[in-house]
Amino acid sequence: MTVTITPYNHTAARIRSGANAAGDSYLITLYSTLPFIPGATTKAAAEVGATQIATANGYTQNAKLLTGVTVSTVTTDNASFDADDVTWTPAGGNISASFALVCNDTDANDPPLYHIDFGGTVLATPGDTFDISWHPDGIDMLVVV
Repeated sequence: MTVTITPYNHTAARIRSGANAAGDSYLITLYSTLPFIPGATTKAAAEVGATQIATANGYTQNAKLLTGVTVSTVTTDNASFDADDVTWTPAGGNISASFALVCNDTDANDPPLYHIDFGGTVLATPGDTFDISWHPDGIDMLVVV
């Protein structure tokens, strides 16, 4: 499966302006369905037509914060967002998701930053883990002026 990470329309401008700072809290959530709505500026707008997986089996809705976040402008034309890898450990049943959403949990209305499409359904069973591992260089992106 090919994983695709797509920034929302405002993500580059938020990084460039400092609205997404390393000291902010960033939430990551898992979904069975999550249409990509590029112009969504709130978590609620990004979730229109979405189904977040239920709180069960080691996953808790709206509870996983990213750690080790770094946000930086790499050059005048691009920026990078990085965080520690994320893990959920299934217990009592499976964790299954096809999408993830990263939002800035510090700001009002939790602006979405990245839509993650796993390219299919990822299944983790008890004794396994559900992992999201970022590229060692983070998520690089072109800063649109």
